[in-house]
Amino acid sequence: MSVFDLDQVRARLTTGEVRWSLHYEADCESTQDLARAAAAQGVEQGWTIVTDFQRGGRGRLGRSWLAPAGQALLFSTILRPPIDVLPLLPLLAAVTVAGGIEVTTGAAPDLKWPNDLILHRQKLAGILLERPAGPAVILGVGVNVNQSIADLPEAATSLRVELGHPVERQVLLAAILNDLANAYDRADREGVDWIVPAWRSRSSMLGRPITFHRDGATIRGVADDIGNDGALLVRMADGTRVSLVAGEVEQVKLA
Repeated sequence: MSVFDLDQVRARLTTGEVRWSLHYEADCESTQDLARAAAAQGVEQGWTIVTDFQRGGRGRLGRSWLAPAGQALLFSTILRPPIDVLPLLPLLAAVTVAGGIEVTTGAAPDLKWPNDLILHRQKLAGILLERPAGPAVILGVGVNVNQSIADLPEAATSLRVELGHPVERQVLLAAILNDLANAYDRADREGVDWIVPAWRSRSSMLGRPITFHRDGATIRGVADDIGNDGALLVRMADGTRVSLVAGEVEQVKLA
C-alpha cells in the first residue's frame, strides 16, 4: 500500500477562489463524517480530508463504498458555495472531477445524473453531497484508481484497469482540486449559466431511455435535458415531461 503524501498535492495546487487546507488520516470510518465534524467547528471553505481506507464509506442513499487500502482516491472537502451555485453544485462537482481525471490521465469519463462518472459503461467514480446545518456543503468523492479487476464490484472499473498502468493519486487529487477552484473562479466572474452546458458536453445520457424508482414504483422515460436548477427532465411515454430532483429518486438506470 502506498501512503498518501499531501506534500505532493500541495506542490501542485494553484491559488484561486478556494484556499485548500489538506489533512490526512491513514484510515477512518468515513471522510464525510470527519468533514461534517470539522464544518460544525466552523472551519473555512477548502478544508479537505483524505484517507487511504474508510471502514464506513458511503455513497448516495446510504450505499456503501469500500475499496482496498491505498488503491482508491477517497476525500471530502468543505465548500460554502454562493447561493446561485448551490443548486448546481452536483453538476459542477461532476464536471470538475471528470476534468481532473482527464487532465491527469487523458481518460474522459461520461457523466450519469445525478452523481456517477462512467468509463466504458462501468462505474469509475461517485460523488456525494451532504448539507449539514448551516451554510457548509460536504463534497465527498471516491475514484477507483489503482484497484485490480478482482478488487472491484460488478459493473465497476478503475483507471488502472482501463489504462493498463497505475495512476498517482496525489497528482489526480491536485488536478481535481485545481479544476474545482477554477470553476469557482469562473462562476464568480461569469455567473452560473455555463455549468449546465458544461455538464451536457460531458454526458451521453441525454436522449437515452432510462428507468428510475420513485415512491416505490419503477418508471420509464427518456432523459430529455437538464434544467437550469440541475434537475433531470424526463420525457414520458404520453409526451409529458417530469422533473427529477436527485434526493427524491433512486436507481436511475440507462435502459
